[in-house]
Amino acid sequence: MKMFLSALVLLTSAATCVSAQTANPQQPQGEIDLQQAIRLSLQQNPQLTSYKFRHAALAGEQSTADLRPETRIQLEAENLAGTGNYSGADAAELTLSFASILELGGQRDSRLAVTTARQQQLESERRVAVLDLVAAVNYRFIALLAAQEQVQLEEEAQRLAQGLVDSLIKRVQAGSTPQAELMRARAALARTEIALEKSRQQVHEQGLQLSAYWGDSTPDFTRARGDLFALTNAVEFGPQSLASWQTRLTQNPDLALLGDATRLRAAEVRKAEAEGKLALGWNAGVRQLQETSDTAVVVGLNMPLASGKRASGALQTARAEQDAAQLAEDNAKLQLETRLHKTFIAHQQARNEVQSLRGRILPLMQEASRATASAFEQGRYSSLELAMAQRELLDTRAELISAALCAHETRIELERLTASAQSIATQATDSEVTP
Repeated sequence: MKMFLSALVLLTSAATCVSAQTANPQQPQGEIDLQQAIRLSLQQNPQLTSYKFRHAALAGEQSTADLRPETRIQLEAENLAGTGNYSGADAAELTLSFASILELGGQRDSRLAVTTARQQQLESERRVAVLDLVAAVNYRFIALLAAQEQVQLEEEAQRLAQGLVDSLIKRVQAGSTPQAELMRARAALARTEIALEKSRQQVHEQGLQLSAYWGDSTPDFTRARGDLFALTNAVEFGPQSLASWQTRLTQNPDLALLGDATRLRAAEVRKAEAEGKLALGWNAGVRQLQETSDTAVVVGLNMPLASGKRASGALQTARAEQDAAQLAEDNAKLQLETRLHKTFIAHQQARNEVQSLRGRILPLMQEASRATASAFEQGRYSSLELAMAQRELLDTRAELISAALCAHETRIELERLTASAQSIATQATDSEVTP
């Protein structure tokens, strides 16, 4: 019996471990690429999940707006508990009737138009949220690639510093170099160790910030897979490219959202106008006269007086809000055009800088560093001159990392402004985030 229980415990534990390992097979292991990061974010981001609840709330509003005016049943009793012939209930008149309202000014259609406009606005908000999320994941992924490149740079700096220390140790032992130079070199080596540790910590932090987009505080991936300096996927700019981007600016999701806001305000104006129009009340029923035991049909009509004046305040408010929404849309267009132009120029500058650094400056600095190292070994240059040459080379590589990061960030911004992000984003997983 004990052996059976022990075996059962082992099987249960094994099943639990297997279940824990396979509970979420989509979680990246080892390396992660951009497509995986975007897909996970779109599938599991809590902010996007909330839109299905907002859609459900608007569906309830639409059901309410679609209702016709309620029909009420009324029971009236007259000539009860009076005096003389009307004492008691012998002379009572009992009336049972139904009452409702006839909406003659298109009130129901205007209510439905408002809820439809709100649903369209919410859908535009969701698209904006999706594009913002895709852009944010792109930014963070590129920042992680840059941090990884910085680690490699600091490792190279440490290797060069260690090599200089090793060379100086031999020279100090040979008596050809003063001890002070070795002490300075060892201090520089210690600084590279500190910088390397900081850069590794930065990679860890960038990884955590990336995985936060899909709600994972303990990511399993150890590095991002990609080439920071591969700008081939970025848009090639020709003489007419700025005009092309400006044409595509009409697809900007923020402009679409502002347009939906303007249309919503217009629908609210029409609703306010409809509410100021005639709504005819009616009632119909049967009256029972207790004194003669006769019955009669009762019909009534009523209408509000000065309903247009009562709705004038709401109409004035709706028109003012419509004008404000239109003004906000017009101002946004001007601001986005300026922002697009600045981003376009910044992207061109960053790409040119990357090309210049990689094609011209970095090869020259590498050759200069090798020549200085060779001259140092021959005793023609001091350790200080070698350290300066190595530092200039490392600074050039750092500039290249920064320029490549800027080129990617401005590309992402251009794609976000024109809703033309090149990713698996909205096409591959749009159905998964649509309520």
